[in-house]
Amino acid sequence: MKKFHFLFSLGALLFFFGCATTQKIVPADPIEFTILQINDVYEIAPIEGGAAGGLARVAQVKKDLLKQNPNTIAVIAGDFLSPSLIATLKLDGERIAGLQMVQTLNAMGLDYATFGNHEFDISDADLLQSRIDQSEFEYVSANAFFTDGKTTRPFTQVLNGQKQDVQPYAVHQFKGKNGQTLKIAIIGVVLPFNKADYVHYEDVEASFRKAYAAAQKEADLVLGLTHLNMDEDIDLAKAVPGLPLFMGGHEHVHLNHFIEKTVITKADANAKTAYVHRFKYDPASGFHDLQSTLIKIDDSQKEDPSTKEVVDRWQSQVNTILIDMGFKPDQKLMKTQEALVCTESLIRNQPTNFGALTCEAIQAAFPDADVSLVNSGSMRLDDNLNGTIIEYDILRTFPFGGSIVEVEVPGSALNTILNTGLIANKNEGGYFQIRNVSGAKDAWKVGGKAIVATQNYKLALPQFVADGKEARLSIFSDYTYVKKDMIKVEGKEIPNDIRNLVIEYMAGM
Repeated sequence: MKKFHFLFSLGALLFFFGCATTQKIVPADPIEFTILQINDVYEIAPIEGGAAGGLARVAQVKKDLLKQNPNTIAVIAGDFLSPSLIATLKLDGERIAGLQMVQTLNAMGLDYATFGNHEFDISDADLLQSRIDQSEFEYVSANAFFTDGKTTRPFTQVLNGQKQDVQPYAVHQFKGKNGQTLKIAIIGVVLPFNKADYVHYEDVEASFRKAYAAAQKEADLVLGLTHLNMDEDIDLAKAVPGLPLFMGGHEHVHLNHFIEKTVITKADANAKTAYVHRFKYDPASGFHDLQSTLIKIDDSQKEDPSTKEVVDRWQSQVNTILIDMGFKPDQKLMKTQEALVCTESLIRNQPTNFGALTCEAIQAAFPDADVSLVNSGSMRLDDNLNGTIIEYDILRTFPFGGSIVEVEVPGSALNTILNTGLIANKNEGGYFQIRNVSGAKDAWKVGGKAIVATQNYKLALPQFVADGKEARLSIFSDYTYVKKDMIKVEGKEIPNDIRNLVIEYMAGM
């Protein structure tokens, strides 16, 4: 690696200088190995106008690390097959569904992966199986299993031409300079968030504990590859002590924590950062030393040519599909002064600036509406947008698109709708990002005025919600909405699609 950017706060400094996991100094001539960790990666190409991320850059980082030490592997801690704009598109009649990510990670030389909750967004179990089998890296999972409703078994993977069960852990062997060997085991677990019909989850702690007991018999050192909330990682590290490292995911922002002898690390989503873990291990004593460093992946980093070739091919195919759909994916729209927040944990739980901007875009297209709203589940970015925003960013935020419609409902029904969308649906896709509404349960206000039960109010909202398909909002089925195929915005006629509305609004800001 020619150039690294280190991100340190005072807490990070304390962490990095205090992350050795033993109290004794490792003797001379230890076995040294390196692990490159990424997590929650949905985009194969750089984002933020090319300034951040990009798997070809990560691939070059791995190559550079291999030059420093041949004992180097790369892992991903879940959430990479889904969700993404590319995954929703079709190529040769089949939904892409993560194929672009598998081929790019194969080119990058990824070694191990565990499932994230979004892997199970792929509703077709056979399609997910195809993506697992097309992967040249090994999956590990101690607590997620396949079920057909009658029997439960491990997921399977065709690896090196051989069909095998996805194991609770993988064992990797390194060699020292003097011919010594070291075996490490990597245990995978995922939080039981996605309730897909074909997935059965075992208890995280019990599964991890069982895998750890077995792995200790095979390996000299055992590590975790986890896709859990940080609180769950902390609880697991306390419950099953002794592992020097949990390489985690799910939060989307870089985090680190130290629990007794266990370091927990998470990089930023979309490979905006990565963790480099450098181990020194003495086979004779079993003592080890760990240094974990967060590195920034940005436009100062070179790109691996072979991985970039795969990325460019996919981007070209996707751009062709999007252009055929009438979009200009590389068109610049605006530059943000602060990040547009769209992480799932926030946008499904509270108002965000990106949600507000979306509702403003809807309001601009439907100026006579009393209330404009969007169900947070339609905003599938699960990340934040920074810097230069291009059309592709909006397309990947709203991969399913959809029309905006108008519907009139009486105040009595509106109160019920708001109680559902702003309270009952918190933490779910049916939670509303909304404009022109304030107040609290059963005492909502529109435009600063209390809702009148007998007065009609006009709402502008996604057709999906107006069809009564969102959770607990079947009440909309009792009302007829008005849908226009074309919408006039600033005197310009555009096709009625939420993506078009947001793009036009941003371009005019």
